[in-house]
Amino acid sequence: MNIEWDVAEVLGYDRTYKYVSTPTEDSNISELFALQVRSCAQLYNQKLYIAKPGNLSIKKIPLIGEFVLIYKTFNQQSTDTIWRENWYYLSTVDLQSSINENMIPGISGQLTAEQINNLQPGYTFKRKSISPVQPYEGDVLIEGRVGNSIRFGSTISNNYPASYYFKQPTWSGADSTSGDPIIILSNRTINKDKKEFVVEDIERDASSLYLTSTQQLDTIKLSNSLTVNNNFIGSQLIGSADRIILRAKKDIAVIDSEKGIVLNTPGDIKLGDDSADQSMVHGEVLTRIINKLARAILAGGTASGAMVTSNAATLLTDISADLQELTSKKYKIKKT
Repeated sequence: MNIEWDVAEVLGYDRTYKYVSTPTEDSNISELFALQVRSCAQLYNQKLYIAKPGNLSIKKIPLIGEFVLIYKTFNQQSTDTIWRENWYYLSTVDLQSSINENMIPGISGQLTAEQINNLQPGYTFKRKSISPVQPYEGDVLIEGRVGNSIRFGSTISNNYPASYYFKQPTWSGADSTSGDPIIILSNRTINKDKKEFVVEDIERDASSLYLTSTQQLDTIKLSNSLTVNNNFIGSQLIGSADRIILRAKKDIAVIDSEKGIVLNTPGDIKLGDDSADQSMVHGEVLTRIINKLARAILAGGTASGAMVTSNAATLLTDISADLQELTSKKYKIKKT
């Protein structure tokens, strides 16, 4: 059997975004995610036909008006004696070098100028100006249509001409040599005009996750003037977003550290829930109060009606002042 190849224009969808549980005369449960396409080589006299995805594990469903590379081979109804055929599509043809969309409708024919001008890429998809992510040698990049990406990259050495890369990386290696791995998941970067490359920025991207091996991120800014060791050499997991929620659905949540745990915020830290309003106690102040109270008792004034000694009175006055520092204004706990 010879495999046929062609380039086809996407004209519509056929069981692409809906599930067909019961096959009928014009629907087949084995044709999920199929497209309606028309051959640009006019193999079928410009008739519509169905093309199924060539890879179900990784999906990039083309838009209406885009073009796909297709091939024909046997389908699910084939046997060892009878081969029945079907068309399958591979990746979208990069006609406009656009991350967002690559539409040039009408090349396959049978569309009027008015139809071409009014053609939409789909029912819900909106065109946007999306910048591609700056590639570096050895990278594997997965980029969505709307400014989200995953980079399987590495440390980039300083040993290259200044103009070799359009944008320099926002991370550096511990010894500035290439090869140590890094994974960056970024959502909604700051896009530029004219398809200009952009680089992930942990401070400017809407949300991101960095998995490093030896890299340093010098652009991290923490609230409340807290500083971290940006010269740390070792693996890091760094996440950034406007809001972060971690939830353990059935068992405990654990934060474990060999060195220490820092909770840093200019606002309140609450234990229990967000209604916690009972101030936690400063341990050192409490210890100081108890020590002074013990010394005041030993200094005198313990008997009923006895005169309080001068030393004891001074200690009690100090305790009254210390009580103003006893409770925390930042750390709150819920009363149970």
